[in-house]
Amino acid sequence: MEINIPKQSVNQLKKSLDNFKLTDAIELSTNEAQTRKFLIEPFFEMLNYVSNDLIPEYNADFGERISQKIDYAIILNKKDTILIEAKKQNSKLTDKEAGQLNGYFNNTKNSKIAVLTNGIEYRFYSDVLDPNVIDGKPFFIFNLSKYVDKDLDTLIKFDKRYILVKEIIQTAQESVFVEDFESALFKELTAPTKDLLKIIHRNMNFKTKFNEDTQVKMISLINSSLLKSLYDKKVIAETNSNSLGVVTTELEIQAYHTIRTLLIQDKKIPNERLGYKDFKSFLNIGIDDNSKKVICKLVFSDSKMKMIIENNEYTLEHIDDVLKHKKELINRTLALVE
Repeated sequence: MEINIPKQSVNQLKKSLDNFKLTDAIELSTNEAQTRKFLIEPFFEMLNYVSNDLIPEYNADFGERISQKIDYAIILNKKDTILIEAKKQNSKLTDKEAGQLNGYFNNTKNSKIAVLTNGIEYRFYSDVLDPNVIDGKPFFIFNLSKYVDKDLDTLIKFDKRYILVKEIIQTAQESVFVEDFESALFKELTAPTKDLLKIIHRNMNFKTKFNEDTQVKMISLINSSLLKSLYDKKVIAETNSNSLGVVTTELEIQAYHTIRTLLIQDKKIPNERLGYKDFKSFLNIGIDDNSKKVICKLVFSDSKMKMIIENNEYTLEHIDDVLKHKKELINRTLALVE
């Protein structure tokens, strides 16, 4: 059953959030207890949960000898339970920290939603991928200091008057499916297998020999056109999640997969051991994600592209220029895989 949420309710939620004196609340929240009082509890009040709805220090039964308490629980219709783990307002939230919710989640009857929050950011988790195990990533994140109308359309679904856990879980499943599909598609198209390239080549009207040069051109075309929208999403995700400002550029991705295609032509080079590590000013292509096993370094800027193999530095006019250094790249890789 889907509830039709009035637009007026969304507008009222927006008004409440806009009127909330966030700066004052942050200044008052110098520890976890104050974070709960001045940030977390008012947030749930704006979603129409009264004080009696938020059960503090909720007991999560870990067995006869072990009993642990989670900061809050909300029990809906005497059945579905939402677990809330609170942190101090200036605490940095990571998905690793959400791992501690697993124990509570596993041992709390009818728990399907868990929230990790520092009073500013609210991360909503479920068990979409593996029953009774918190997913590695939240299916929804709401930030009091920066939100858009689309976020409000999702947040209102957690309002006490409208919340339907089954519907929220279904939406979470769809979100995880789409994200996983796009990730898998991105991975497949940025590193297409030879079989996939053969299928595409077989369906082309313009017939050429299916040789190494053809494969490199096909990969370059895939990277430059079909991946554009997926790449844009990836950049946005990296920008939002990476505080160091490291964003892998489209050219770097093209160069990596062009080099990778060259290398795996040699059967002695295992495909699964190749990878890259991006840094703020350069990208390393290497073996086994080992900093001591770097095949080459790519240094790309707006004005020039350079590839460094050991102590040899080469300027690239185009990505395809890496073909000129195929032998050196393969020899370097073979030396590292042994």
